[in-house]
Amino acid sequence: MKLRTRILLLSALLTIATGVLAWWVAREQAVGIVSQWAMRYAEKQVLYDKLRMMQPILREIALSRQLANSPLIRAWARQPDDVDLTRRALVELESFRANFADQSYFVGLHPSGRYYHNNAKNEYIDAPLRYTLDANKAADRWFYDIITQNRDMHINVNPDLPLGVTKLWIDVLIRDGNDILGVAGTGLDLTSFIREVVENSQPGITSLFVDHVGAIQVYRDEKLIDFASITKAAGNHKTLDMLFESDQDRQAVLAAMKEIEQQPTKTVNRAVQMHGRPFLVGLAYLPEIDWYEVTLLDVNTLLPMQHFVGMLLVFALSLLATLIAFNVLLGRVVLKPIHRLARAIEQVKSDNFSPQDLPSGGQDEIGHLMQLFSDMARRVWTSRSELEARVAERTAELQQSQARLQHMAQHDSLTGLANRALFSDRLHQALAAARRDQTHLALLFLDLDHFKPVNDDYGHAVGDELLKVVAQRMLACVRESDTVARIGGDEFVLLLRSVSDDPGQTALTVAEKIREALARAFDIDGKALHISCSIGVAIYPEHGTDDITLAGHADQAMYLAKQAGRNRVTLFQSVTTR
Repeated sequence: MKLRTRILLLSALLTIATGVLAWWVAREQAVGIVSQWAMRYAEKQVLYDKLRMMQPILREIALSRQLANSPLIRAWARQPDDVDLTRRALVELESFRANFADQSYFVGLHPSGRYYHNNAKNEYIDAPLRYTLDANKAADRWFYDIITQNRDMHINVNPDLPLGVTKLWIDVLIRDGNDILGVAGTGLDLTSFIREVVENSQPGITSLFVDHVGAIQVYRDEKLIDFASITKAAGNHKTLDMLFESDQDRQAVLAAMKEIEQQPTKTVNRAVQMHGRPFLVGLAYLPEIDWYEVTLLDVNTLLPMQHFVGMLLVFALSLLATLIAFNVLLGRVVLKPIHRLARAIEQVKSDNFSPQDLPSGGQDEIGHLMQLFSDMARRVWTSRSELEARVAERTAELQQSQARLQHMAQHDSLTGLANRALFSDRLHQALAAARRDQTHLALLFLDLDHFKPVNDDYGHAVGDELLKVVAQRMLACVRESDTVARIGGDEFVLLLRSVSDDPGQTALTVAEKIREALARAFDIDGKALHISCSIGVAIYPEHGTDDITLAGHADQAMYLAKQAGRNRVTLFQSVTTR
């Protein structure tokens, strides 16, 4: 055999062997890049979906807890037959309904089973008592199961057959000490929630949410949702593992759920097979509601491997051309560019690169391959940077939104003073501190005299401006550590913390200062208005050791001031007024 033929055969064998090896190496590198990118993409997508889920629901949870913890609601739940308590409680429920996103509330009382509800259409304002729950009815088992489980809060998807609605329900126990008095909360329309939170317009990405046992709670295919999970026995749930084809994948996902439950801030990814295709499953734990967020990513749809075929072909053809030359050009034209490309691939794989670090290609085939890879890597880098920027921007927006919502939930919208809920919380804290430190505090109930004629004669706009100025004058008379709250139209309450060794005199002095401030003329829109106020004062612990007793005595003293002629201050059980 001639040497030329032998060289040609050897070159052909080397070309074939080297081409196969190079194809395999490049393909493995490409697969590695896709895997690394997909893992990072899945992590960002999981965090993004988690934020989208929690934004609308955290506010509803906070409001539901405020409703369940309302002293008035608890008192009513203790005495559901008290007509006055029922009337006041229904007024408070309507105030909460106006703040819920769904404009609806529900309250189930235990043990009577009375179920109260009003919706966004205000259909039941005149008859909020919708029906009576029955422990023997399957449709009502959710109520009794929630009480039996004794968990402060549940979130579940369930159809309410008597009301004819299917919602994502937020259930919060009404407690009074160790006693469970009922369940209160609200609901979010399931279809709207799925459309706004779960549905994703980007192909290849599917999001769903499951509870602590893996039962599917929110999914775009409502046929797979495990409705009424609370009342179902183990083994009857529609769970997450029904989506996977192999037991190995099911066990891997269940193990991942247990892992992130121990580390709530962590997200994990698992590679699985679904419908005969490779998927990534991203999971995050939502400890606030004891759910898991699950993101399914179709790897072939998001980054198809066939996009790399052209580059691999160019690489193989370039290698064949250089091997035929079989000389110094082999090292200068082929090996050196391959080394640069491999180094760039390693940088991309390890996520240790920036666009300016990527090699630029020449005019030949290998140069074209390098340019294609650099373009691809730049797109990956740009996509990652844009995604991180969007997540950071969205996170900042959510934090600002949550701060605004928290302030709105705790303050009066007209005067900016603390509202009833915030004042109640501060009173409980102040009483606890006073008991611990053996100090005194004072509670002042204030009602404006002759305020109604202002609204009647000048209109509610002038009345509102007058209330704002009243609030400013009261704040100027107290310390920063004290609290001034508006609890009704022209009714206010003040909490004076850590008053001096002569608490009664100190409280009366502050009250008299406020009375004098409000007795001065008000200039509202060029109108000189004159009002006054009646103030009732109660001291802890002399006039009560709990919030209800102390508030009742302060309110009683205020009414005595009214009866004595208004525009005065009255200390509870004191015969002296000023």
